[in-house]
Amino acid sequence: MSITAYHLPGDRVRPEGITLGPDGTFFAGSSADGTLYRCALDQPVAEIWSPAGTDGRTVALGLTIAPDVLVVCGGKTGDLFLYDVASRRLISRRHVDGYLNDVCVVGEHAYATDSSRPVVWRFDLGSDSAPLVLELPAAGPDAYLNGIVATADSSALVIAAQGTEILWRLGLGDLSTTALATGFAGDGLLLIGDTLIGVCNEGDSMATAEFFLAALELSPDGRTASPLGRHTAPAFDTPTTLATDGERLLIVNSQFAKGAAAAPPYEVIAIPVPRFA
Repeated sequence: MSITAYHLPGDRVRPEGITLGPDGTFFAGSSADGTLYRCALDQPVAEIWSPAGTDGRTVALGLTIAPDVLVVCGGKTGDLFLYDVASRRLISRRHVDGYLNDVCVVGEHAYATDSSRPVVWRFDLGSDSAPLVLELPAAGPDAYLNGIVATADSSALVIAAQGTEILWRLGLGDLSTTALATGFAGDGLLLIGDTLIGVCNEGDSMATAEFFLAALELSPDGRTASPLGRHTAPAFDTPTTLATDGERLLIVNSQFAKGAAAAPPYEVIAIPVPRFA
């Protein structure tokens, strides 16, 4: 596919999350105002799927689809939104006292990281019952939990503690926690086969940080992780997270490092899946 950049219309988008739908489209969200975008992979410009402020949604961070429900993290608002993809109808809006950053789905549950304290919230997709709090005390108060994916066998969650640069495994059966890697300042995570890719950064400040992809070889149960390498590209502009269409990585350029100077065009860029090993 020849498209290398997808445009997200708006003056102050500051995109953050992305997820690929089953019909060959992707969804992205605005961290600045909560706009949700939808874009076909063969079209260079996304449509506004749900305008800013709809259903009280003012922030959109981590996104996932499972399989016909779009799940949206509301960041510091503490809200989690569930939408019917076909009708764009709000199914439910859940609220917790926390900072919901990223989300994945395992079975009938959505698991969302909390960047304000070391916990993961488990939401039942089939009911409005109160969410369950899964604690990761070993991660510490400065963990700033961010990216999250399920292992290939769905037995555990792999979670990036961006604040302390540690990658954690949380077992869903016994709720055990294991540190898998250090020096891994991960934002968004993506698992392709046995390769875990994280959007990472290094540096003393956002303005001077280096942004790159870091890859690990992960066992099916997520109990072991071996480094594979790094990849960076000139087109990276404070990347936050990623998805894949099977041949390419779709990477969200947030422009966060530019601060007040961030400006259109806001883009999701597409690059071939790198060879890390």
